[in-house]
Amino acid sequence: MPEGGAPTPKQLCQIYDRVLRLRSQLLSVIHDQETFGATGRQERERIAERLSAGASDGAAVTLTFEEPLPAAKELTAAVEGHWLDLMQAATRKARQEKPLPYFEKAFVQIKIITPRGADNTKVWDASNRAVNVIINNLKGVFFYDEDMEHMAFSVVGSWGEQGVTIIRVSAFDESRQIGPSDFKQGQAETMGF
Repeated sequence: MPEGGAPTPKQLCQIYDRVLRLRSQLLSVIHDQETFGATGRQERERIAERLSAGASDGAAVTLTFEEPLPAAKELTAAVEGHWLDLMQAATRKARQEKPLPYFEKAFVQIKIITPRGADNTKVWDASNRAVNVIINNLKGVFFYDEDMEHMAFSVVGSWGEQGVTIIRVSAFDESRQIGPSDFKQGQAETMGF
């Protein structure tokens, strides 16, 4: 930050880029210490254990993470590895409650709560979130593949005080599909319903 004055838009963009790199570098260091450092394994729980929760009632699974799903442009190898660790930790916690359900066709609901910033209403876009990280890590655990025969998903965003990501996996047939009743009379036939 410049001393004695407001930063220019160019300087703010440079700071933003550095913060993204710093996050990735910090996650790499934390991962290395937790994996390879003897004191890291013995003295404290892993960051993924601390930031994740999981619950299962036998019919559905809810995985919760104390940070918002990152934007796709923030997805470095370290950030993706961090989210894999989060997903595995939450899944282990859910498995402790009840056996994990496996669905022939699953419905994955993803809710991303993010803090409102000074100008992040313009940059938050559900299609820019790194949703594939979640879908790819649920595949094989709760459903066979992420094709349309085996799963469907939705992404919802909202503003909150703290960033959180909540994932609910349930049977697809418990959700309502878009069908003929959603169209005006005569439209449904032309749409193939």
